[in-house]
Amino acid sequence: MNLRRSLLANALLLPLAAHGQILQGGRPMRWVVPFPPGGQADAIARGWAEAFSAATKQTVVIDNRGGANGLLGVGAVKEAPPDGSVVGVFNVSFFNALPLMMARPPYDPARDLTPIVRVVTSTTVCCVTAERAKERGWKTFRDLIDWGRKPGQQLTKGSSGNAGPAHLLIATIARRTGANILHVPYRGGAPAAVDLLGGQIDMVFDFMPALLPHIASGRLLPLAVGSKERSPILPEVPGLGEFADRNVGDLDLQSWNMLAGPAGMPADVTRAIADGIKRGASPELAAKLKTAGLVLSTSDGVEATRALIAAEAPRWKEMVETSGAKIE
Repeated sequence: MNLRRSLLANALLLPLAAHGQILQGGRPMRWVVPFPPGGQADAIARGWAEAFSAATKQTVVIDNRGGANGLLGVGAVKEAPPDGSVVGVFNVSFFNALPLMMARPPYDPARDLTPIVRVVTSTTVCCVTAERAKERGWKTFRDLIDWGRKPGQQLTKGSSGNAGPAHLLIATIARRTGANILHVPYRGGAPAAVDLLGGQIDMVFDFMPALLPHIASGRLLPLAVGSKERSPILPEVPGLGEFADRNVGDLDLQSWNMLAGPAGMPADVTRAIADGIKRGASPELAAKLKTAGLVLSTSDGVEATRALIAAEAPRWKEMVETSGAKIE
């Protein structure tokens, strides 16, 4: 059966040198986004789909399958034929975190999915309002953490959702530093930013899209990014590696998004898709992604992408265990 499926998948490929398209007969590829339209994952998919289509002449249709913490999207890819006609746009937590938070995960990423190629990296940024920072003397991330360590004090921290990467990171920071931080989950980064600006919460440590405009206006003060090194998006803001004296110097939340397909995809198919991504990368796309707090960053095909997932697994496991986050 596997040989038959492999032969069928290869028969659907057109020679890239001659035609550029991935699928034969003008069939569109379907890129599944496991979140509703309008969010970061959707922006990544649509930006890359346009560039990929221009490079390969392959039509791409975006299929938003939001719901069930992204599991609807995973299921749509898992059950698809392995011929390259359906891939998902997933972040690394779908491989290294989400299954660990469920008692009976409905998929095994190593068994049910084929990672193909990374397309962007991103990190989080810790922001407070300029007004509250002045009021409480928060000039640096150290000041913020030390305030939360004082007896009787508590920091309220918003994020774009329960059990997401930002939640996992702040739980780990709280445990590492001893700061009293209460996580307040929202349905997306935008509502969290609204409440931060309104004074309902003390801080947001989340992905950048909803925060960058307010940082640019001066209403929000960025104190740290969630990666170990500084981010090229906000090069003036310290990375966590600069706070080793607060026991977080080795933390490095580099979330990244990849294309991944169902299990059993032949090497020729994944190679064709990864090659199309490489050819679609451009300074124009990089500039477009940067406005959403994303860094264009591709990996060299399936093996390199698998190696990245494996290398980051221990870090994500620690964050999941520390947070105690569960998905029913």
